[in-house]
Amino acid sequence: MTSRDTKSPETEPALSTAAQALAAAGDAEQARDVAALDDVATRAAQRLGRAKQSLVERLIYGPLPPVEELGSGARISAQAGETGKDVLDAALGCLAKGEAFEADGKLSTALRTAVSSAGGYGFTVPTEFGGRAASYPELAVIEEQLAANGLGPLAVEISGELTIGAGSLLGYGNQAQQSLFLPMISDGRLMAFALSEVGIGVNAKKVQAYVEPDPETGGFRLFADGARNKLWITNATYGALAGFVVRIGKGGRDVGLFVIELPDADIVRSDACDHEFWLRSSDVDAFQPNHNSRIHFDNFPVPAANRIEADGVEVLFYCLRMGRCMLAAMSAGYQRMFAADAVHYARQRPGVGGLVIKHELPRLALGTMLGGALQARALSHLSLQQDADGVDLAGLRDLTKSAAATTALRSLTACERVLGGRTFDAKSRVAQSRSNMHVFGVVEGEDDLILMGMVKDVTTRFTDRYMAGMLGVIRSINVGPDGKSLPKDQILFRIAPSTAVRHPVRVALATIRLLTNAGFWRLVGWIAGGLVTEVLRLPGRLVPTSWIGRYAGLPKALRPFARYAERKLRGRRWAYLGTNLWFQLDLTRAQIPLQRFGKGIEHLVSMLVLCHHAAAQDASQQAVAALRCAQLKDEFRAIRILSGLREIDAMRVQLERIGADLEDGNSSLVRDLPPEDFAHPFG
Repeated sequence: MTSRDTKSPETEPALSTAAQALAAAGDAEQARDVAALDDVATRAAQRLGRAKQSLVERLIYGPLPPVEELGSGARISAQAGETGKDVLDAALGCLAKGEAFEADGKLSTALRTAVSSAGGYGFTVPTEFGGRAASYPELAVIEEQLAANGLGPLAVEISGELTIGAGSLLGYGNQAQQSLFLPMISDGRLMAFALSEVGIGVNAKKVQAYVEPDPETGGFRLFADGARNKLWITNATYGALAGFVVRIGKGGRDVGLFVIELPDADIVRSDACDHEFWLRSSDVDAFQPNHNSRIHFDNFPVPAANRIEADGVEVLFYCLRMGRCMLAAMSAGYQRMFAADAVHYARQRPGVGGLVIKHELPRLALGTMLGGALQARALSHLSLQQDADGVDLAGLRDLTKSAAATTALRSLTACERVLGGRTFDAKSRVAQSRSNMHVFGVVEGEDDLILMGMVKDVTTRFTDRYMAGMLGVIRSINVGPDGKSLPKDQILFRIAPSTAVRHPVRVALATIRLLTNAGFWRLVGWIAGGLVTEVLRLPGRLVPTSWIGRYAGLPKALRPFARYAERKLRGRRWAYLGTNLWFQLDLTRAQIPLQRFGKGIEHLVSMLVLCHHAAAQDASQQAVAALRCAQLKDEFRAIRILSGLREIDAMRVQLERIGADLEDGNSSLVRDLPPEDFAHPFG
């Protein structure tokens, strides 16, 4: 397995329609960032070779996926159940003997040794490199079971080790790199992925750590000092491996990836040593049983052979799809753990009028935990099966992560409502997992931003084909005689009646250009054809769901939810069109409607996937799925898109005022309050 040719770093990425819109809106910097991220995401997808169109995109724009595809993830549990049993037994055996954690709460050496001996750390590594050669679906089953049994930190460690650690080497490493590093991983050596930094956080294209060529050795010197320190790096400890995302040259344009063997101890610069290294705890409240570190390098020597010949951000995109699937599997496990502890308490604790378990509201809380667990599992398993079947995970990978993180936090709250004060016992596993549930929505990207990226992914084809012409016309009237963009305060973001009164000449010019634009008439044709199709579908709304073969294989209680989800997902094409026509170029700044739109898709896809997943399960899980679908339907119906556009605009006006007050230090509620200093100052 050798590294394939990568795109020449000198090639300038073409601007997507979204990037062009950002540039036309006067945000050149964000346009460049989006174009660069689009480019590496495209290359990562090409490397994966995913030829089949995204499931989420087909649910919205057609053709409708077959029923067999929607239920394909349900096979994973049955097929993967026994493969990792010895790994799980080794871990749970340590837990039962009280040997899983050290006195300081960290994962123990005994646990790591036992799990490594069973092949857990090389579970998905090929056998030629000392691994088990198991599949990612099989890993997901183990990850869920570890989290469900109170070993979530071990699941976090192994997930990072195999998805983005070994995964980066398997996807992009050459034969020599794989032969050197993969056996180390299989033997239990931890591997981290060092992307985020003190100064820029997780903004992948803004990394400031860098390498310079070392003429004496032919290798490189690594500089990750001060604000360039790598921060919040899970699995980073003395003696571990780490994939470092760095710039090639200080301030260089290209971003590279190097595998670094972290030294066994800090290194202090001296007459005998020309470089520095130190490692400190990130001091985060989450992932406390794991190693999570801040890393400093200054003039540190790195062999040329340790450079992976690929864009570091491209490798990140390539690997994160599996990371998000594993996060969802862990989320399912954590939520099952919450439910188990809450049920145990509710069945024994007398409440007003009988045991807690007898009352409807505690039962609703318990059902919420079980529903969240089943939702996260169903999405994780379908995503993994889609990946194995060569389907592009655009959209599905992101909403899977968002839904899993959201349900985990909601289940934590539900557990707290049942257990009351006991859930805050410092030694309880619920209390010890609390910070992890909060950070699940942040790790690998903040959920709301991920949802907006998901919207972009699943609507790109439509936008490029049908909306680019209209957006291009608006861009054209925001260009001056010199061919350069007008100042930001002169840019027209929307063409509306009020705009025509203030700028009649520019609006008239835009109207003429629009009517002579082929893309505009293509959009008109799409709208006309779509409306005819919707009218022809109307009589079908009268047909009972039980008569429609597509839903006949589902349990009776789930059929209406599946039908509702598919109908509303088709309707999302009109919601997206309406949002574009309302906001036009202003949609480059309007995050609220895009977040709402993405959340609606998340709810509907989750509902549909739950129905098909539960159809292959027992009656107990089908009841849980029906309850969760009812909750998702309520949550979806509470999101107003087209009918709420005026209210969204009004909200944005107030946000603009509040944001300006905060930015200028004029908010009277906080301006006199001294803030706490940053734990890790940016500079």
